[in-house]
Amino acid sequence: MTVTTRLDHVCDIIMGQAPSGEAYNSDQEGWPLIAGAGDFGEQYPAAKKFTTEASKLSQRGDIILGIRATIGEKVLSDGTYCLGRGVAGLRAHPNLAPNYLWHWLSHIRPFLASKAKGATFKQVNRQDIGELEIQLPPLADQRRIAEILDRAEALRAKRRAALAQLDTLTQAIFLALFGDPTMNSRKWPMHPFGEICESRLGKMLDQKQQTGKNLRPYLRNANVQWFQFDLTNIFEMDFDASDREEFRLKEGDLLICEGGEPGRAAIWREQLSECYYQKALHRARPKKDLANPEYLAWLLFFLADMGGLGDHVTSATIAHLTGEKLKVMRIPLPPLPLQHEFARRVAAVEKLKAAHRASVAEMDALFTSLQHRAFRGEL
Repeated sequence: MTVTTRLDHVCDIIMGQAPSGEAYNSDQEGWPLIAGAGDFGEQYPAAKKFTTEASKLSQRGDIILGIRATIGEKVLSDGTYCLGRGVAGLRAHPNLAPNYLWHWLSHIRPFLASKAKGATFKQVNRQDIGELEIQLPPLADQRRIAEILDRAEALRAKRRAALAQLDTLTQAIFLALFGDPTMNSRKWPMHPFGEICESRLGKMLDQKQQTGKNLRPYLRNANVQWFQFDLTNIFEMDFDASDREEFRLKEGDLLICEGGEPGRAAIWREQLSECYYQKALHRARPKKDLANPEYLAWLLFFLADMGGLGDHVTSATIAHLTGEKLKVMRIPLPPLPLQHEFARRVAAVEKLKAAHRASVAEMDALFTSLQHRAFRGEL
């Protein structure tokens, strides 16, 4: 028979407490400290500091729950940790299967987060956690439900891992075709970026000049990720007729971040029917007889990842890749047919990635449905 009870009736809740300042160290003396969700690894804690003073400790098998900022994020305690004030330890009683609690916490996370309070940062307290109501079937049924959800989660993890492997495949293809770009190990001819692409920064956002009569969507630094765009939050500003001629994006344009993470780039593929860009971005339009955007985007990735942009980034206060620096930056230029071969292979990998993303999305939806059914007593 399933009963509904408060979480603190079937689980000890150990609220974290910050050690005194002099107790902290990086010499692995004392207990590893979990101050907040920033010290969480993928499955287990990943402590960055230690403390010789600890009043609240986790045990192996406890669930460590984030109670600030990223509320509801969790890891499994694989040993003894000092619990800081950004986390709480949950220790299941004998009538509550720990794996059942683990999955139930994922299910209840949005509701728990909605209880958070705080002016500076959001946080939940012991009462918020303890008064959560949990549906408790017999222990054998809890273990059966948890096992079903474990298997479903393992399938999701495999799909996500396969998707990640496809990213490394494209990197391997680039290195196989072109070698290490920071060393130019294949001795390709070097050319200034400005000879290969027509490039310019976008339009300056000047609030005083905004009339609202010529509003158009534009891209900001935040919209440009590596090899893709985040278009969930697109802003608008005025672009008059001459601006629209100058700053309108075209198929195959390469958008490059000037600041933030200088060099981060993605290829515009007409994701929006009409779009422009702000001064925080460079638009590079490759000369078709010299380069294609796929090669240039991945070249920038490797240069940024391997430190090859260091001499071209101005960093007196905040790192910037200025228009002048970008234009004079010398880059290796392999033969165009080889670049086209790379683009063909990238397209094949992207097709596989699209299929895997669709599969991951489907698995996520099915898992969410399975969770809801599990905690409504339908499994």
